[in-house]
Amino acid sequence: MTNRRIKLILVAAISILVLAACGSDSSDVPSLGATPTAAVEDADPASDALDDEAKVMAFTQCMRDRGIEVLDPIVDSEGNVQAPKLAEGVQMSREEWNKPYEECAHHIEGLTFGRGRADVSEQLDQFVELAACLRDKGYDVDEPTAETLEQWGVDFRVEFDWDDPEAMKAYEECSSKE
Repeated sequence: MTNRRIKLILVAAISILVLAACGSDSSDVPSLGATPTAAVEDADPASDALDDEAKVMAFTQCMRDRGIEVLDPIVDSEGNVQAPKLAEGVQMSREEWNKPYEECAHHIEGLTFGRGRADVSEQLDQFVELAACLRDKGYDVDEPTAETLEQWGVDFRVEFDWDDPEAMKAYEECSSKE
């Protein structure tokens, strides 16, 4: 299996896991009284961990304000802020998740959640090829650039019709090209 195919499968699997983990009627998540945007603005720029934690807290509060129960940010023993997680037992459809996420994603734009930034040129080439292939098959897919790659990936995971068998077939054909 090619490295490219493994990466694409990994992206699809992570997307599916995130969407499967979304949703619930639980109200066990406490809401903080702090204004999340103030926390981001007041964070000490010398401390990346504090700044990243404030950004994730702003995202968390934004999602809570839209009725999505998200746990407080977790900072691991190495000072890395972990990706936000939904409260235990939360279940929701992709449609229920998409709008609040799109409204709040700007808070966590550019965060790597404990991973360093890798050279994205190979990944960019793969996604440009994927987008071109899907366009050739009649799907409206924007072409990513180095500057838009991260947001392009988020948009693609949210906007692509994963429930359509024909779209999935096209995706599999395009992502398995050598």
